[in-house]
Amino acid sequence: MSAGRKAGVVIVGGGHAGGRVAERLRHGGFVGPIDVVGAETELPYERPPLSKGVLTSAGVPANAYLLSPARWNEIGVRFHLGAEAIGIDRREKAVSLADGASLSYRKLVLATGLSPRRILSLEPVAARTLYLRSFADALMLRNRIIRGARVVLVGAGLIGLEVAASAVKLGAAVTVLEAAERPLSRLLPPYLSQWLAELHERAGVRILCGRQVVSSEALGTVGRLHLDDRTILEADLVLVGIGGTPNDRIGGNAGLHVDNGIVVNEFGQTNDPDIFAAGDVAAHENRVFGQRWRLESWKNAEDQAAVVASYLCGNPSPYSEVPWFWTDQYDLNVQVAGMPGAREPAFERGKPGDRSYLAYFMAGGRLIGAIGVGCGRDIRIAREMIKAGGRPDGAELVRKGFTRFCDEVDRQAS
Repeated sequence: MSAGRKAGVVIVGGGHAGGRVAERLRHGGFVGPIDVVGAETELPYERPPLSKGVLTSAGVPANAYLLSPARWNEIGVRFHLGAEAIGIDRREKAVSLADGASLSYRKLVLATGLSPRRILSLEPVAARTLYLRSFADALMLRNRIIRGARVVLVGAGLIGLEVAASAVKLGAAVTVLEAAERPLSRLLPPYLSQWLAELHERAGVRILCGRQVVSSEALGTVGRLHLDDRTILEADLVLVGIGGTPNDRIGGNAGLHVDNGIVVNEFGQTNDPDIFAAGDVAAHENRVFGQRWRLESWKNAEDQAAVVASYLCGNPSPYSEVPWFWTDQYDLNVQVAGMPGAREPAFERGKPGDRSYLAYFMAGGRLIGAIGVGCGRDIRIAREMIKAGGRPDGAELVRKGFTRFCDEVDRQAS
């Protein structure tokens, strides 16, 4: 900390969550110093475009910055970019950086995000293997997805399927490998996983589920992948998108409670009252569903940043948001609210494949999840219903055009 500068809020992590905390602190009236430490050399930006627009835009892609450099300067946020925080001294309230510098804090926010999970069996073809986490990663991927390229995507999650849609649009020959038995198995029920797989297959994507890479070898400019069922694939490019591991080591080394992320309460506060965590790294309490979890999503980064900033500004407001995920698959927008799980819908409007489709999922008569295709407004309403503990009236839904598909309330009553 420079001489004479008072300690304020230090934010470790210059991504979406860290940037939003800084912005919302100023929006909430915080007047002290704000320092943001970021490992990347970019100012905070949104990551969803990395697997879509950055790859397919006709012109030079632009980064989706949260704020312009001029605006950051105007609100008085100081950035330490390309810097790595390596330790926290809780007694002295200081963060040490890899270059030997130290930042004093009054309150500390850890928004350190994730590191992509890596696959050891792909190390022999590391020169042809990419992991999509940063804008720089997306630019590299963009330059290597060319017409006719054989692209293998490991992981049929949101990133893998979004890149598959982008790559096939660019003329690549695309194969998706998934260790589970179906795509997006943790987010979608089986019937919608099947619909999504068929959507990709009609576009020319080959999807292989229940398969894993057991070994690989480099053959000139080509990578050869050996799968566990003895299938052999040749690839010009491999992209791994199997989620990430939370960057919680700095918190654990400082004695914070860590359990698949840095554990926080409903205000984003750790077991040290002066240290908070937000975003992908935070294992947080969710009042709506009564459990602790860690969510990797744009909406969660936004919501937790707001909660932490509000608390630090003296206006505590507990985290009580409903999980929300969205993805663009070709020209379709798919949104998931709450936690529908693998169950069948209780009510649905339309059928999978329609331009507009909406499904409600129930437990104990209560709405716990909704999935929509091309109906963002309906999902926003469903999120509010879930948050309020809503119990939709089946007869009313039928009058509004829903079909009683599998009424969980009737099953319990029988």
